[in-house]
Amino acid sequence: MPGLDEHTLSLFREVERARSGRLLRYLCEHFLEVWCPTLVSERAYEAIYLRDGYRCSNPVCRRRDVTPHHLVFRSKGGGDEPENLTALCCWCHLQGVHGGRIVARPVEGRIHWRIGRVAPTLVHDRDKLAA
Repeated sequence: MPGLDEHTLSLFREVERARSGRLLRYLCEHFLEVWCPTLVSERAYEAIYLRDGYRCSNPVCRRRDVTPHHLVFRSKGGGDEPENLTALCCWCHLQGVHGGRIVARPVEGRIHWRIGRVAPTLVHDRDKLAA
């Protein structure tokens, strides 16, 4: 096989022999075993995406590449209840919340937002407040 070093090629052939020449089938089955639970769990968030209109719930963002976000992180005891979940775009989720630029907290069935690090914008649900 072009592009593979001898060690990798040797391992590839060894696995292929161990699988009786059915390496591709093994790799496909392994892929499905690993990824099917993830794909099924993503469908579990469909109600959250539908509730949030398949848009980022950050009040200053309207992107549609949504992913589920736990308002109270699982590591802090948060669960998968709809009140603890919101749809955020990939940027707001990773760079915003997990990057420290955005804080979203559940308060009385609404989301309270703090957007920005310096002189942040405060938003309760979609109502902007004076900082």
